[in-house]
Amino acid sequence: MDPPKLSLPPIFVVAILHMLRTHLNRSNLRARFTLALSLATLCPVSAWIGPAQFGSEQALGSEYVIQQNAEPIVKPSDRIVLIGGGWVERMHRHPWFEMMMTLEVPSVTFRNMGWSGDTVHGDARAVFGGRADGYQRLIKDSEIAAPNVAILCYGENEAYLNEAERAEFLRGYKKLIEDLKAKGTRIVLVIPRGREDAGPQFPNPAYYNSNLAQVAEGIRSLAKETQSNLIDLEKFAKEQRFTEEGIAWSDEGYRASAQEMMRQLGFTNLELNKLAASKPAAIEELRSKIESKNEWFFHRYRPQNETYLFLFRKHEQGNNAVEVDQMEQFVKDGENKITQWMKDQKVGPKTN
Repeated sequence: MDPPKLSLPPIFVVAILHMLRTHLNRSNLRARFTLALSLATLCPVSAWIGPAQFGSEQALGSEYVIQQNAEPIVKPSDRIVLIGGGWVERMHRHPWFEMMMTLEVPSVTFRNMGWSGDTVHGDARAVFGGRADGYQRLIKDSEIAAPNVAILCYGENEAYLNEAERAEFLRGYKKLIEDLKAKGTRIVLVIPRGREDAGPQFPNPAYYNSNLAQVAEGIRSLAKETQSNLIDLEKFAKEQRFTEEGIAWSDEGYRASAQEMMRQLGFTNLELNKLAASKPAAIEELRSKIESKNEWFFHRYRPQNETYLFLFRKHEQGNNAVEVDQMEQFVKDGENKITQWMKDQKVGPKTN
């Protein structure tokens, strides 16, 4: 089976052009290199790994165990929103974490707000605007997604920054956390995994990983300061290969990391692993339904013809903008199909 891919709409190309315009006007080679690596993550080189290959839970050598909270982080009927850059965006097509949580917590729902090349300032979301516009878009999108729990994963691209820029990142991260918490959202911060050594034909990751260690320490301190929950993947499965070139994860990697994320959130003996052993075909059915729902939300909050609907060419097709909000019903229909499927298959969390 070919690896699943997420098509990129024209509006995303506009965002890339904006980033190019911003960064190539600078003489800072580090900024250019950061941009190049950010864009490289757009190209999924992952191979498809069948469900039968992961029938049991694997810690895969993670050195971190997050202490258990007095009450669960994720509760029944919660809306979980995933926010971050390319690694999060590709969860659209590698939805293992969502699949696992869906089978564990009653009536939990997801929205994926990942955006390749994004930062805590919303830079990639700015389109034709500046940083303030991007951040405003990020907050607006979060209001559309309406989370009870926000899982934030930043720091991967920021490991390329210098010390002053990393300090600016942490200040921006704190503001984003505080703005989301002000709306009653529970926060989970995810520390990215270190880069893999993909061989002599690719950059040696040692320098990057030393910088990531500093970023990770800053995120740990930020989690304590803001009383946020933490998932630490920095040294997760250091000896495992989940990429071909050290950056873009395979489906196997997403599945393994999802199990580790669930473990650090306090979920063990996962229902998905039991289902994979007893009804492997059911895993594909659930995945297909979740991917379909995710695609509807992707187009709902990132419509392909945004320039014509909302921006400087809205005089041509702006009358169709009303249809964007109407797509929310298709997202909810997708969620209803997932719920009905679990009832029909007699799988998933038990409800009182």
